[in-house]
Amino acid sequence: MLFVDLDYAQRGFGIVELIVATFVFSIMSVIVATNFVDVLDLQRRGFAAQAIQEEILFATEMMTREIRVSQIQSPDDLGCNLTTLSIGHPINGPIVYSVSGGIINKTVGGNTFSITSSKVNFSRLNFCVRGSGVDDEQPRVTIIASVRPTGGEDLQFDIQTSISSRDLREELLN
Repeated sequence: MLFVDLDYAQRGFGIVELIVATFVFSIMSVIVATNFVDVLDLQRRGFAAQAIQEEILFATEMMTREIRVSQIQSPDDLGCNLTTLSIGHPINGPIVYSVSGGIINKTVGGNTFSITSSKVNFSRLNFCVRGSGVDDEQPRVTIIASVRPTGGEDLQFDIQTSISSRDLREELLN
């Protein structure tokens, strides 16, 4: 015959077990919440980096396509102090690139429009021009830019790219 103590079988958790279980659950909740916040922060930084990369790629690709086929109008500047670049495009005519309020602008025929969005802020846009004179040196432009997201993320991309120009007017005439 098996004897069971009914008082012992009906007992629940004691206060000590309840406090220990609550403490362990609290610790686990804090760890999970901290990891979740870190993942959200990484995702936000990743989206900001992606926005910067897309804006830089679009702007530099647009500028390089036009610089390659144009005549450089800006004077030589080996110190990279030019903040505007003037080119003579064989089809579109005079084009000027500049930055204003953190946005890159393109001026064609007196009309100015933005080529970058307000998602990023170009804090620096400088041009180094070489060979724009009549010294038989192939003209080249180096673009130097610093870009930050406008959302307040502590993130900055610094880029530099060089483009050689070839005046196609002579080739188009032949």
